[in-house]
Amino acid sequence: MLVVAGLWLGLLFASWAIASATFRTVDRVLAEGRPEVVERLAGIPEADRRLVLRHVASEVNRWMFGGWAVAQVALGAVAVALTWRAGGAARWLAAAALAVVLGQALGLGPAIRDLGRAVDFTPRPLPSPVAGRFGMLHGAYVLLDFAKAALVAALAWLAARH
Repeated sequence: MLVVAGLWLGLLFASWAIASATFRTVDRVLAEGRPEVVERLAGIPEADRRLVLRHVASEVNRWMFGGWAVAQVALGAVAVALTWRAGGAARWLAAAALAVVLGQALGLGPAIRDLGRAVDFTPRPLPSPVAGRFGMLHGAYVLLDFAKAALVAALAWLAARH
């Protein structure tokens, strides 16, 4: 159980780092102004360059989080199976973490993906109602990720104690 929890936490932290790095990379690539990049993007208006590259970053994140959701369902199922016979707090922590994953994978994830695709090429700043909805969905997803991390960390702590 400790190995599963450690793997889950490590990959969860990595997903946070990768998701933020993709968007920072867009800004870094545009700011560096490498001659090869500037030459290939010369025919595209400057404002559109950023939109297109941010769209690519968004697609990378959508792909990553889609695959990550499947992996987390598998990790959660393994965690529940490993803790089932032990019962008690370990079982409930594993089940709660799996429930969070299912809520994210079946509800929030698809809603964020669909809304994100709908606004990828909308000029910034986004209209208030859209920005508010996206912010609410993204904030809920992030808060659930933190809660899930706490559940899995508690599960790892219990596993380490035994």
